[in-house]
Amino acid sequence: MVTAKNHYENHLSELYGWMSGDFTERVNQTLSYFIKNNIKPSSTHFAIDLGSGHGIQSAALTELGFNVTAVDQSEKLLNELKQNTANKVKTVNGDITDYGYPGEIKPELIICMGDTLIHLTSSSDVNRLIRIAAENLAESGKLVLSYRDLTAELKGVSRFIPVKSGENRILTCFLEYGEKKVTVNDILHVYREGNWEMKISSYQKLRLPIKEVTEMLISAGLKLNHTEKIGGMDHLTAQKN
Repeated sequence: MVTAKNHYENHLSELYGWMSGDFTERVNQTLSYFIKNNIKPSSTHFAIDLGSGHGIQSAALTELGFNVTAVDQSEKLLNELKQNTANKVKTVNGDITDYGYPGEIKPELIICMGDTLIHLTSSSDVNRLIRIAAENLAESGKLVLSYRDLTAELKGVSRFIPVKSGENRILTCFLEYGEKKVTVNDILHVYREGNWEMKISSYQKLRLPIKEVTEMLISAGLKLNHTEKIGGMDHLTAQKN
């Protein structure tokens, strides 16, 4: 078992763009979500993308006119982000729970999207991230979260999830459920020189109920504006009172 950071660095970072699908298409999907939920620059124009990956959300935010800072633990993915956004985004290589918010300009938007939130080690870390984000938001600023609620346990063969396949690569994951976490076993088959090679790496994700996250947002002084499930991912938009 490795940490989420090591899992991505040594197993998934080189596959991340391939796994995510067409970059432009994903950016446009994200842009549509932001527009539908009235997420646009209004005051500081400053936005922070926590756990940015290779830049899908950051690219959408720059399209809307935000000045974006992207924070991620993977230097490789941040380098891809720079290429994908034509160096329009400031990047910070670091832990999203320890990001030092600049005091002089408060962000009017903070996002943590994809499955980043449940990569954290405990629900208390999630609560801390939400609380610190709320404290650092500008007045009437918004916090947007998305993640997959894994509290409903899959059984039997349904625990095998086909993630992505191509001519030379097949990625499957197998889920093992614990009380508070799910062990994700990523199984990668790669075709090289006439043979299929298998590489496996495992890490854990939190089982984090939507109700618990909602309570964290309210406790942090935020008002929940909108919830929506898109492609199995729960999306929450909250605003600072």
